[in-house]
Amino acid sequence: MSLRIRVLVAIALVLLLGSVAGIGVAGWQAKQALREELAAALAGARQTVDSAFEDLPRSDHPARDLRQLVATFDGNRHLAATLIDSKGAVLFSSRAAPALPAPDWFRDMLGDVLPDAHITAPIAGQGTIVVRLLFANDVGALWREFVDLTAVLAASLLASSIAVWLTVGRALRPLASFSVAFARIGSGDYAAKVPATGPAELIRLGQGVNEMAGRLQVMQTRNRGLEEQLRTLQDEERADLARDLHDEIGPHLFAVNVDAATARRMLGEGETSQVLDRLAAIQDGVAHMQALVRDILGRLRPTELIDLGLTAAVEELVTFWRARHPGIHFQISLPPDDAIPADRREVLYRIIQEGLNNAVRHGRPGRIDVAVALTPDGGLTARVSDDGRSTDQRGSGSGGGYGLIGMRERVEAVRGALTIERGAGGGWTILASLPAGEAEERDET
Repeated sequence: MSLRIRVLVAIALVLLLGSVAGIGVAGWQAKQALREELAAALAGARQTVDSAFEDLPRSDHPARDLRQLVATFDGNRHLAATLIDSKGAVLFSSRAAPALPAPDWFRDMLGDVLPDAHITAPIAGQGTIVVRLLFANDVGALWREFVDLTAVLAASLLASSIAVWLTVGRALRPLASFSVAFARIGSGDYAAKVPATGPAELIRLGQGVNEMAGRLQVMQTRNRGLEEQLRTLQDEERADLARDLHDEIGPHLFAVNVDAATARRMLGEGETSQVLDRLAAIQDGVAHMQALVRDILGRLRPTELIDLGLTAAVEELVTFWRARHPGIHFQISLPPDDAIPADRREVLYRIIQEGLNNAVRHGRPGRIDVAVALTPDGGLTARVSDDGRSTDQRGSGSGGGYGLIGMRERVEAVRGALTIERGAGGGWTILASLPAGEAEERDET
């Protein structure tokens, strides 16, 4: 069952119950009013008859006066009078008003109201006047009023239902656009918008849906950018690994292969005196390749290095760049590892890693300073500065490459702040301010 029909049924049921209750109360009040009205009519009739009976002894024609008295009730809607003799025979009756039809169940529902009145003439032998209540006439009149009231209530109920149907339909009409928009958003089309129409509540809801869709669209765009960043970083990392394998490990493997072949030839020719020198050269080449492999593993698996300590991880990172750029002077200043909360080490490492990458690749610096310090409130600051000459926008704070975007997101994730500024003498400075970690926050509270 649709929401529109449910609202209509609920309102119609309330109106119907209210109408039934109103009719019941009106019926009870009508019965009380009928009793009072008939009682007043019967009392008036008794007073009329009593007044006539006071003059009856002085009348020269009592029978005629009694007939005239009975005739005064002709056409009365509430009462009828009948003159009967001492034997019970009807001598004369008033003409009753036409009775109005009414169902038996309605008459039974009202029940008996008042008994008939019997008034005896004061002159013996003149008979008795019986005043009867014409209950059927009043019941018929009430039945007509009941029918009219029911018709009015039924018409009101029908009109109210139509009005509710149209009003609710108009109010809920925007929900169709909500359904369409939700379907489009669910399928990934975040450009879907809900028109700002309808009641104020639906307008606010529509604005919320549009804001949600807009944020999802921004998040989708950002995710696509991050995916592109990931692919770019993967390609760059693969290129770096390929270059390292080709430039560093490849020549040493070739040298080890040459030394092994020479040692084998010497052993075959009996020149054993120089075999030990070749074996030592092979051992040195293998040790050098092992160091290179450790550097590569450190780049591929930095988290394990961080678990061993931020200082060791940063030193491995600096060692990697120093081996490839011996002309750069690296100045490192780090607090003890146990002074840095565990939940901040990963963020600090990524800031330093990206700062060194940008400085070395784009700045052509002669000096790079890396400093991590504790603040009085328990927070941390990380600074990576260089004296390079690059004006590459990837070092600016206004936009930059994907690496800087990722670094900024990491800092904002821990409610920190990141600033990137151009130095007065050249180069760039990356400064990250991180609030106290979870452990410190709990201690303060």
